[in-house]
Amino acid sequence: MQSRRNAHRDPNQGDRAVRNQVEKYLNKLLAHGLIDAREDCALYGLDDEISTNLDRVPGEVERLFEILSISSLVHARPGRDLWRIITALCDESLLLITPRDSESLTFIHDIPVVDTFDPDQIACALNRRKGCIVRDSGIVTLGSVSVEQAFIVLSSICFACFVKYFSDILNTICEFSPEIRPEHAHFEQALELLDGFRPPSGINDLPARIPDTEEGIVHAMDITGKLMVSRRLVDSFFGNISCLKGDDLYISQTGSSLDELPGYIDRVPLDGSSTCDLTSSSELMAHLRIYELTGHRLIIHGHPKFSVIMSMFGGELPFGQRRSVGGIPVVSGEVGAGRRGLMHTLPEALVEGHAAIVSGHGTFLSDAASFSNAFERLSAIEHRCYETYFETLRKNGIEVP
Repeated sequence: MQSRRNAHRDPNQGDRAVRNQVEKYLNKLLAHGLIDAREDCALYGLDDEISTNLDRVPGEVERLFEILSISSLVHARPGRDLWRIITALCDESLLLITPRDSESLTFIHDIPVVDTFDPDQIACALNRRKGCIVRDSGIVTLGSVSVEQAFIVLSSICFACFVKYFSDILNTICEFSPEIRPEHAHFEQALELLDGFRPPSGINDLPARIPDTEEGIVHAMDITGKLMVSRRLVDSFFGNISCLKGDDLYISQTGSSLDELPGYIDRVPLDGSSTCDLTSSSELMAHLRIYELTGHRLIIHGHPKFSVIMSMFGGELPFGQRRSVGGIPVVSGEVGAGRRGLMHTLPEALVEGHAAIVSGHGTFLSDAASFSNAFERLSAIEHRCYETYFETLRKNGIEVP
């Protein structure tokens, strides 16, 4: 294969669209709190040449583009506290980190760990997974088509590690996990970090009723998605929103980013006269059943971290059984309409309180008409789960500041 080595040329000669993607996702990593500063991340996108936010493309990166069939690569050192979490997991897991939440198990499966930024070691890891952790420098992820793919994988690895770290500590202390009780220093670090991850709050000026026009509905869904992402109630690629207006269901497409919904919302006629439901959220059938049982007209679904963590407290939840967190029902169920799909467990759980958490997955809220009310309850449940984490530690004899 012809070398793409370009140490003596300006890397900004690359395709303008790719350069724009590099800048866009660098800004997203900052906005989502995944990195502390621009210099903590290097993004690379390939068209005819490799474009990057750096002054030059390192030879090790060129080597990875030569070895792997990829179009993008991201090498980022997460924010300080998040990196402390990831480092602690690497110390425990040595070669492989296995997430416990269902979305991460489905999407990234597991996370290889390599010692240093060696192209051959990294290529070996990325030949079997979409991303890996490099002990001495950060996370490396790839995309086969776009820079967006590498960004999504990096975001997903950060989410998976956060949830695993705090979930494992809680379940181990309370003896719901066979793992060894955390060492004192490790546990002290977790308590220190917790305060810095308090869920954010702020003004909610979302619509209190469903707009009359399609344009208004799309706008309402768009600003709701953007607020969910900015408040860290979902990573942009996951979660979904839907709204029922007359005989039409408006729902975010599968794989859409909740902070970029215009153009990615399907209008699904309930009479089945359209095939656009093929691109709709994978949870479409669950949404339809929720509307049928509740009589409500909108649903929002996020992946708030502490809601997911507390839903996993107590070990694996058998299909068909329930537990609760702070009065919110927790059910099990897989994505889709299969025999063990969440469409068989989730809708009934929303009938009474209009809120439920799917274990290891995320929170669903339904409302008669108000985007504002649904969002406020989603946020309130996350705050409640955060406080419940502390309360659970105290009940098990742990002194919490």
